[in-house]
Amino acid sequence: MRLPRPGSGKTLERWRHLAALAAKDLAACKLAEAHWDAMSILEDLGVSESLIPNSDSRWAVWASENPQAPLQVEVTDHRAVLQGSKQWCSGAQDVTHALLTCHSAHGESYLAMLDMQSAGIHRQSHGWQALGMRHVSTATLTFEDTPVTLLGERSLYLQRPGFWHGGAGIAACWYGAACQIAQQLRLTLRPHQPHAAAHLGAMFTQLRAGKAMLEQLAQQIDAAPEAPWTEEVQAVRSWIRQMCSTIIERSARAMGPAPLCMNAEHAQRCADLSVWCTQQHAEKDDEALGLAAQALSIVWEL
Repeated sequence: MRLPRPGSGKTLERWRHLAALAAKDLAACKLAEAHWDAMSILEDLGVSESLIPNSDSRWAVWASENPQAPLQVEVTDHRAVLQGSKQWCSGAQDVTHALLTCHSAHGESYLAMLDMQSAGIHRQSHGWQALGMRHVSTATLTFEDTPVTLLGERSLYLQRPGFWHGGAGIAACWYGAACQIAQQLRLTLRPHQPHAAAHLGAMFTQLRAGKAMLEQLAQQIDAAPEAPWTEEVQAVRSWIRQMCSTIIERSARAMGPAPLCMNAEHAQRCADLSVWCTQQHAEKDDEALGLAAQALSIVWEL
């Protein structure tokens, strides 16, 4: 299955697919979203289809960096090979290929394409202790003379408008999972539970606002796909993250411990969502948005 690209005129359709999948299985959604994001990145960078494996391939995007020990790439006239380790490699046991960031000894940074069947790849998956996202097979990978194909400088990956458009798609995943948590309360709410009803009403308000923000942002991206919509994406991600935290908390206060202790699907969804939402760096991202609001003289009036 191939989703419409962000900015293709069908951004909302893409996000609806992501949200629907997240409502069913957030771990599966994380893997699928990364694959579809990789397809968009390859297209954005103009990578020749002859370099992309067949349609049965499964892709990941590994761009997290360890500032103290970034993954190294040795580049010669004839080839590029990886040396060192890369943390936070989600789906390392499941994917066939990955796009990852790496750095040369001279300070250049690159985006590279990796075939997971290549020699010199060692997986260390024992470090993941969280219950959240435990089914995603996140690992630290260590590379020894592992060949890769360099696709260009890392800045090309980060400076694409699609970098921000993809970040908004992740917020759509969070939104879909939050909807399902609220649905759990809606379906179990009994008469004469005023406090639980109040919690559901608060969830309704936050979900309605999140839905409106995602719909508006999808329209903006489709109207001007060449624009990154950076501040708008940051605002949506910030709101959706806060919304998810509130809905997880309110669902527990409304329903008590039983669903978290005895409903495996609900408990896993709450744990998965809590972990994934930490990808939005809370106050750090809000600081960037606040500085942008100050510098750009953003208008809030109706």
